[in-house]
Amino acid sequence: MAELRANSTKSRVLALLKRSGGSTVDDLTRLLGLAPMTIRQHLTALQRDGLISAREVRRPTGRPHFVFTLTADGEETFPRRYDVLAEMILDEIAFLRPRDLENVDAAGRRRIVLERVAERTAAGYRDRFDGKALSERVRLLAELLQEESGFAEYESTEKGYEVRDYNCVFHKLARSDSEVCHWHLTLMRTLIGADVLHDRSIWAGAECCRFLIAADQRTGKEPGRSNDALAVSGKASPRQVN
Repeated sequence: MAELRANSTKSRVLALLKRSGGSTVDDLTRLLGLAPMTIRQHLTALQRDGLISAREVRRPTGRPHFVFTLTADGEETFPRRYDVLAEMILDEIAFLRPRDLENVDAAGRRRIVLERVAERTAAGYRDRFDGKALSERVRLLAELLQEESGFAEYESTEKGYEVRDYNCVFHKLARSDSEVCHWHLTLMRTLIGADVLHDRSIWAGAECCRFLIAADQRTGKEPGRSNDALAVSGKASPRQVN
């Protein structure tokens, strides 16, 4: 497989497909400001490398067009943290006592371990969040997610805040075991100090994981503004692949 350089056109194409969940040649031409022929050449190369696939979409009139999406290999060119999670889980298992897992089924044991990993991880960031207003905590949370995934953003709304993450760093694990999402939620709730609703999931087929945080919680009521700009934008490129 050819190596993808950071900020190359191919990397930018993959990043746009990642965020959109699927785009046409016209979409990519508009967003990248390149000629359709140039876009098609890059798409052909990415298909050859097995990083994207195309499906034909028929329209009411005119010729059908193609929507390009990432393949499983294409998804894995983006940041992943499998090794980090594995290390944290192994460390946490060492702290478990036999009575912690008494009368708990397999799903419950996984949840206990992941919750404790999340709480221990949150403790490492506590100084950044303590004493901050809810709006500042949400901003810091989005920045933290952005550091990990490269595709996180947030905005304030009439009801509170909306955090979106377009890149699951535990993508394969989350698809086979949704308890990984519980780890993510526990981490976010601990850092925010308020309830977080996870209403869209990448593993369930959504284009992003979306988290909703109501403004009227114990950290203080801070009404949002629906026209606020996104504070953190996902601009990451795929990592280099061999």
